Parts: sequence; structure tokens; C-alpha cells
Amino acid sequence: MAVEIANLIVTLPSWGVSDHPLADALAKAGPKFWVNVQISPMKMLQLTNDARQRATLRELADWDEVKDSRALNLIAANPESPEAFAKFDDLVLAIKLRVQRLKYSACDDDTALAFSEVLRACDVDKVGPQEILVPVNTPGSGIELAKRITERAEDNELCLVLEEVDESGTVAKQLIAARQRVVRLPIFGGVKQSLEQTPENDLPIYVLINDVSSVSGVTEGFNRAAKNTADIVWVSSNHGLLSYAVKKCSGSRSLEVPSLNAEEILNKISTDSG
Repeated sequence: MAVEIANLIVTLPSWGVSDHPLADALAKAGPKFWVNVQISPMKMLQLTNDARQRATLRELADWDEVKDSRALNLIAANPESPEAFAKFDDLVLAIKLRVQRLKYSACDDDTALAFSEVLRACDVDKVGPQEILVPVNTPGSGIELAKRITERAEDNELCLVLEEVDESGTVAKQLIAARQRVVRLPIFGGVKQSLEQTPENDLPIYVLINDVSSVSGVTEGFNRAAKNTADIVWVSSNHGLLSYAVKKCSGSRSLEVPSLNAEEILNKISTDSG
């Protein structure tokens, strides 16, 4: 029987029957670092229905014609926005027709990397993650991202915000408050899932999170299982999210990782001394 030194619950959302790519990579690499990986998505994602997709495309066409000359800022306001964009074929085509006027922004460094890879894979643009505008001081901060976009905006620039249906829309709201021209493009939605099981061994429990809702879902799951939430070690590359999680669960602690790379995460866990 393989020796294990820790548990890692991966709460990243999944698209249908497919696990999140990072969750899959963590599960495959887990044994190398003696970590038991449990994939437990807190949300199942899907593109909006056909009617909503047509409405999104009409909204874009109403605000911006292909032959317009103004700059367009395509913004991944959510960590899952790049993957959703890649799955929305008609929107990808519409953006391709406007590529000469595009600039890009994302909610954090990891999302910028994913966005860069998606833009290349979809043959939209060959842009590196370092060319995508992100918050500098507080990764994931919609307020800081909107401020940086506003400071660098060209005259008459139009912001296209790729977001989740029914999300708070901090980036879009802050841009509108700053008098920027904004088109909100809610292109995907999610159904919350429950944490059905928790590790039954006595090893430390690490939980990889990527948004506020996953914190609530894990906390509720631990309470249902009569497990002490103070035993949780929250894992993320987002300092603000970790602060929220620790505040939400008194007695728990956090482990910040430099990036959402499977081996970096597992190495950090396997060498964590508490």
C-alpha cells in the first residue's frame, strides 16, 4: 500500500463529465508526492443556452461593428472565462474578425496564462500572458483590475467583459462607474454541488479553492460530516481569497502557492511544516 502524508480536496469546477484540467493533473501527480487527491467540484459549469448565446452575439453586434476603429478590451473577469470563451465557437469567430483592435485583461496571473493559451489554441491571437493586463497588488481584485483598465483606456475604448451568469460583476460595475463603455457578456453558468465525502483517514486535509462559493460549499460539507473545519488548510494562489477562507472558518489556516501548477502545489503541500 502506498504511503500517503496528506489529503488534498480539489474543489475546482468541472465542465460536464470532464474534470478541470488542473484537477486531473493533480490526481495523476499526487502519488509522486505522497498526497491523496480527492476531486470534488463545487460547481458544474455549462455554456448558456442557444437563446442566451444569440442574445450575447446580438449585444456585441449592436455595440460594435466589425469595421469600427475603436480599441476593444476583451476581459476575462472570472477564472473560468477563458475556457468558456473557447467553447463558444460563434463568439470566438466574432472576436477573430476584430482581432486587429484587441487588447486583453484578466482577473489574475493564472487566468491570464489560461487566457493566453486559449487565444492561441483558438487561433485568435498569439499573445503572451505578460501582455495581458492583471491586478498587481491584489490578485483577483475586480476593483483594482477596473482601475488599471481605466487608467490605460484609449478614447472611446469598448470593454467586453466575459463573465458568469448571475455573478456580482464587480469588474463591469467598476468600469461603468468610471464612465467606461462596457458590454457585459455572460457566457456561462454553473450549478452548485455539495461536498459528498471527506477523507476518512487522520492525515492533514488541504483544500484547493478558486472562489468564495467553494469555501462555503466545503464548510457546509464538513459540518454535515461532523468534521472540524479548523482542521482545514486552504490552498490558493489568491491571497485575498485565502484571507476570506481563514476568516470564514475560525481556527483553519492557509497555504499560498505561487501559481496553479500541479507539481508546485503538491510540492508545497508535501513540504508544509504548518
